[in-house]
Amino acid sequence: MTGTPPGGDLAAGVLARVGELLSGLSAADVAALAQGRARLVVVPVAPAGDPADRPAAPTPATPLPAASVQPTPSGVDLDAASATLDTMAHRRDGTAYLTPWSIRDLRALAARLGLRGVGGLRKAELVERLVDRTIGFRVASAAVRAR
Repeated sequence: MTGTPPGGDLAAGVLARVGELLSGLSAADVAALAQGRARLVVVPVAPAGDPADRPAAPTPATPLPAASVQPTPSGVDLDAASATLDTMAHRRDGTAYLTPWSIRDLRALAARLGLRGVGGLRKAELVERLVDRTIGFRVASAAVRAR
């Protein structure tokens, strides 16, 4: 038996990919990670054509303190979902991520994000409002700053 732990090759591959990711981040993003103000999240990738295989919520790379984890009755971690939406750059990605969710989980996420008046919205409208509140706001802000 060698000194390499089981799965060591896999771990080395994952670490190499994380290194590639970190090298592409801005200094501010790396500093936020180092200071604990940001986190990396593991989001399994499903084939684009099979929405049934998409996960309902991401799995955090490191466990969050019990006080900050806000699961819904169906088990969706709202903090991790919010963090995942924060990493998305396109509205279509957010829409694809949220569309498989139940209306109950979408309303819980809306409450977590401080959206009001969403009780009477249909699912598609609620997804659109959530995407606008997260990704859309960031995209619009970046467009204004670029002027």
